[in-house]
Amino acid sequence: MHAQEFIQSKSHQLVPIYVLYGEESYFIQEVKKRIENQIKKQDPEFDRNTYDMETLPIQEAIHEAETFPFFSEHKLVEVQRAYFLTGQKVKSDIEHQIDVLEEFAHNPVEFTTLIIVVPYEKMDQRKKIVKTLKNCATFIDCSSPKAYEMGQVIRNLAESKRMSLSEDLIELIAVRVGEHIEAVQHELDKLNLYFNDQPISLEEAKEIISIHAEANTFNLIDHLVEFKVGPAIQLLKELKKQNEEPIGLLALISSQIRIILQVKLLKQKGYQQQQIAKQLQVHPYAVKMALKRERRFTDRGLKDMLMEAAITDEKMKTGKIEQWLALELFLQRVVQRLKEAS
Repeated sequence: MHAQEFIQSKSHQLVPIYVLYGEESYFIQEVKKRIENQIKKQDPEFDRNTYDMETLPIQEAIHEAETFPFFSEHKLVEVQRAYFLTGQKVKSDIEHQIDVLEEFAHNPVEFTTLIIVVPYEKMDQRKKIVKTLKNCATFIDCSSPKAYEMGQVIRNLAESKRMSLSEDLIELIAVRVGEHIEAVQHELDKLNLYFNDQPISLEEAKEIISIHAEANTFNLIDHLVEFKVGPAIQLLKELKKQNEEPIGLLALISSQIRIILQVKLLKQKGYQQQQIAKQLQVHPYAVKMALKRERRFTDRGLKDMLMEAAITDEKMKTGKIEQWLALELFLQRVVQRLKEAS
């Protein structure tokens, strides 16, 4: 079950063990809140205990889980950063007795709810303990939503704040903010505060909603296409002021160029906008913008830009050149290549 489905479900039967896996902290926090609220219905004064697996062994957490609560009828035990369920390598002197967790999974106690948080991209499905938990626990996928799912995520978040957003406004937020749920929350709070109970105007919202790095990289590409090196570098400096990482920005630029190339190739095969969005699993608006840009490039030109990006990435990561300077030189070389190809 994905976290969105769990959070939105109107009824939920409490189970002894939950495994929350994935890297989206917002989903992890919201799922935990939902579980806690369910426990409160049974016992408003329940005990809560938290154990970090990078500093404490799992057997201590399980011992706590098996100990009857003193001042309440129920307890919640949260196991954080359960890296031993993944392929993660962690430097630690802690010795985890996984067989203790396995035994508890087979024989949980009715007075404890155990939440195991695995805030990593994926678990190691080959491990015996993972297989055991899959049979004995409820797994909740807390991975970040895909770009094409952000529209529904924004809609759900707005509804939870009792905000009514038009489809155009949802699209605007998705494009400007990208896949960062906490940033979406922040932008929705800004809109809520500004408009209060008044209808939200799209034109005014455009002045309020921040443009995050993903959106700015598309603007950067527009400057490159128009051979505007100066404005491109100026935008780069603005992103630097926002404490963006140059390697991360290069990755974003490469990602946008790759989308344009993929859109161009799929268009040549006869795919329509919605079909392309589904095939690439990106937001339809991103495809719409890429379709506007792809006609300005040749296949070869886009591939050359990606090759240039790969070379720059290698130079940045190996320290052959200062990272921001490398990014500026990359933009200048791309414009030069585009001029030569025009």
